[in-house]
Amino acid sequence: MLMGIEAIAAFASGPGLGNQIFRGLSSLGSANTLNEVLSRTLGIVVPALPFDAGYVLIGRLTISRGTRG
Repeated sequence: MLMGIEAIAAFASGPGLGNQIFRGLSSLGSANTLNEVLSRTLGIVVPALPFDAGYVLIGRLTISRGTRG
């Protein structure tokens, strides 16, 4: 979720990972636009998945079963 917030922050002109996606989108019409957008999106998604899995694991180890619901 944290990585997603950083990606979306670029939409509000903040410093975020989404700047890379928007840089690729700004070059619409060029021959490599699709490749740029896909590679930059994967560059955000691929590191986000292990971070998310780590946070889930930490949550399962630190929150008691009765509280998790």
